[in-house]
Amino acid sequence: MTFRDAHQRDYDLRSGDVMNEHRFCGRDEDMAVRGAAARVFGVVVVAGLAAVGCGDGEQGTATPQTSGVSVAASPTSVDAEAKVWDPCSLPDSAVSEVGLNVASEKKDVAGVDFTGWKICSWMDPGKQFSLAVMSSEHTLAESRARTDFSDWNSLTVGSHAALEFRQAGASHDLSCFVAVEVPAGSVMFRFQNRVSADNPLPPCPEARRLSAGLVQHLPTV
Repeated sequence: MTFRDAHQRDYDLRSGDVMNEHRFCGRDEDMAVRGAAARVFGVVVVAGLAAVGCGDGEQGTATPQTSGVSVAASPTSVDAEAKVWDPCSLPDSAVSEVGLNVASEKKDVAGVDFTGWKICSWMDPGKQFSLAVMSSEHTLAESRARTDFSDWNSLTVGSHAALEFRQAGASHDLSCFVAVEVPAGSVMFRFQNRVSADNPLPPCPEARRLSAGLVQHLPTV
């Protein structure tokens, strides 16, 4: 087995550990990004991080879980992370121009840094949807090899090769991904309607619109 094959196997196996569907409380704006990130990143999430169960306390409060799992990462991720582009470096003017609320910016996932990934997310001003931008060393080919995604569509976004796809399960009708190739890996744009959205937007057209509006700020060399 080659080193690349071993890395791909590790990526796929760790993905399978977090394939259970995330339950939404309906009141916490972060829930969509937290649950999706756990499945997309291919890591085992610390107990309670994804807030799988919802408590009966204050808004957004989750009941801690007692599982003994912990964050795991590819042994090559630490070295690669130095090359990974930071989505939070997107200019505020560009974020605002595509219809997102600059003040809603959140770094990482629930305040946790996933080794090998850099993540930033925003809500729209009306809190009807979110955009998570997720950067890593993983390639478009690695994403396409995964079985938890479907509805593949090859695109060109700006001057970058790209893939559009959906996620299997409950999030299929709420969200859509556009993964854009960059020199050190890829950048995923994940559009997510909130479950409580009054007039949910078509996810894939919105994912394409947002990625096209921000692609000029992605690394090209």
